[in-house]
Amino acid sequence: MNILKEKELPLLQFNKVSWDLFRLGEQSLLLQAPFDIPIEKIHDSAKLIKSVLGSLLTDIVPSYNSIALFHSFEESTIIEKLSTARGISQKKSTPIQKVEIPICYELGLDLEHVAEHSGISQDEVIDIHLNDTYRAILIGFTPGFIYMDGLDERLACPRKANPRKYLEFGSIGIGGEQTGIYSLASPGGWNIIGRTPLHLFDYKKQPPMSVEVGSEVSYVRITKQEFESWGS
Repeated sequence: MNILKEKELPLLQFNKVSWDLFRLGEQSLLLQAPFDIPIEKIHDSAKLIKSVLGSLLTDIVPSYNSIALFHSFEESTIIEKLSTARGISQKKSTPIQKVEIPICYELGLDLEHVAEHSGISQDEVIDIHLNDTYRAILIGFTPGFIYMDGLDERLACPRKANPRKYLEFGSIGIGGEQTGIYSLASPGGWNIIGRTPLHLFDYKKQPPMSVEVGSEVSYVRITKQEFESWGS
């Protein structure tokens, strides 16, 4: 994470993790975990922080090994509440959200390139992609962009040397060993293998995302005709 941050605060022991604390602003904190902490622990800690702080938070943003907290109270109050919550554990695990996303591979701008890079046919790329289950590990880059792991290593493909200036919303791509969804139209350098007709981000809704961090994502193939008539 390339971010300006000021280290003035002591370690925070929370949810059996030693977090470095960084002040990002007057009402924002960054909790950074050691790099060997699994992302499941990050997600679990973020959910636990929500339950501990409740209305004290205005927003919470988990990442690969850190959690950003945006709050409306004194920093000391936030730290004290987290420090004294060390022994708290969730009585019931939160069910994992499972999401099926329709995908049209006929709109895959780079499907042929991914197949050539992988040394397999386009049909094999589609079969491999459809048969895997993915996990949303981060939402960022642009509002609603979904980073996911779980990509079969055979489909790993470097990002494009020259990013496109414009990609349609719902474009589904591969960047290195990850896969992701452009929930909004934007520039992008990932290899696009398909597109979904779903609007996964809507700032007018609460929550604005249809897919939350930690969700399990699977794909269901649709034709171009089904894509074009979706929602009509």
